[in-house]
Amino acid sequence: MSKKILCIIPARKNSKGIKNKNLYKVNNKPLIYYTLKQAVEIQKKIDIYIHISTDNKKILSYAKQEFNISCDYLRPKIISGDKSSMVSTVLHSLNWLKKKKLNFDSVLLLQPTNPVRLSKEILKAISIFKKKNLISLMSVTNVREHPYEIVNIKNKKWKYLIKRNFKYVARQFFDKNYYFIDGSIYLSKVSFLKKYKNFVIKDKTKLFFLNRSRPIDIDYYDDLPIAEFFLKKFNIK
Repeated sequence: MSKKILCIIPARKNSKGIKNKNLYKVNNKPLIYYTLKQAVEIQKKIDIYIHISTDNKKILSYAKQEFNISCDYLRPKIISGDKSSMVSTVLHSLNWLKKKKLNFDSVLLLQPTNPVRLSKEILKAISIFKKKNLISLMSVTNVREHPYEIVNIKNKKWKYLIKRNFKYVARQFFDKNYYFIDGSIYLSKVSFLKKYKNFVIKDKTKLFFLNRSRPIDIDYYDDLPIAEFFLKKFNIK
């Protein structure tokens, strides 16, 4: 059995910022609910295989009960820590699935900590990836804190992160060509991941632009009300 795109949803149990983050209620639903639902929605449109990479049996049980997603994979402790890289997690899953005679050309990574994404955006990213025969793609949004207003402090001295060629100008006149890697969508060829051990390589990874006023990545409790607001704004239920 072979499907070309492997959709990986990484959801480890422990989190420094929010305890049991992936099962924490956001707008009365577990955080992971939104990403699982998006994966199921795009699976109805294109041929993908949904795989949950977790060390938490409660998450696997929830995915089975709520979305009928069956997965008996448990992420080993050695790649479930704070310092474990995402690529090591993905490659381990690929090898585990290969033993079950499941092989893939590409990996779509959807992180539960970025719930404010639309299924149509994921589908569009996949369409561009296929049509342009890309090897790596990632989503980005305009930066909220502009580099012109960020300072770097070293040895008790500071300097602007980006050198200014002006004394003062209104924010609306700042360059608009700065973007943030928001973590919502990553899509790469398996061969790319194995070669570079990374989802992002300069001059090789193409950008997929999301229309957001700010990126949403839930790491701390004060990120939660912001995520709840934008989930409602984009009517993501």
